[in-house]
Amino acid sequence: MAKAKRARRPRPAAERKSTANRLFDDALSLASTLADSRKRAGADRIVEFAEATRHFGETLDDFPQLRAYSDTAADNLDDLADYVVRTDIPEMLDDFASFARRQPVATLTLGVAAGLAVTQLMHGWPVPMKERGKSSAGRGKRRRALRKAAN
Repeated sequence: MAKAKRARRPRPAAERKSTANRLFDDALSLASTLADSRKRAGADRIVEFAEATRHFGETLDDFPQLRAYSDTAADNLDDLADYVVRTDIPEMLDDFASFARRQPVATLTLGVAAGLAVTQLMHGWPVPMKERGKSSAGRGKRRRALRKAAN
């Protein structure tokens, strides 16, 4: 006996489109939630840095001018953290773009400083044990020593 083929009725295009739109909206909502949580974590780090700056300023009893600078820097960091919390990411990007148009030299300087900082952080990361002993100069010396011992 042959099984009867079940006829599959195609879904209407409008139904497929609404399902795709819902999936896209859900993905955007998830990405927005993740970005917002990262943004809040970044603001918390900025507040911690402001507190550390304030604490450092308290230790500068012999240098009252430097203490005033550190207090001002801590206040500005607190303002930055507030800005990060209350501003949406697209608005931050627009603000940065307008700053870059107004101050191209400062933007270039910040970009170079950020690149140097990232480079230093990457060079400071620990190297896995497997890769530590691998250098081309060391292998060449070992090969020559083995050849001399074999001869």
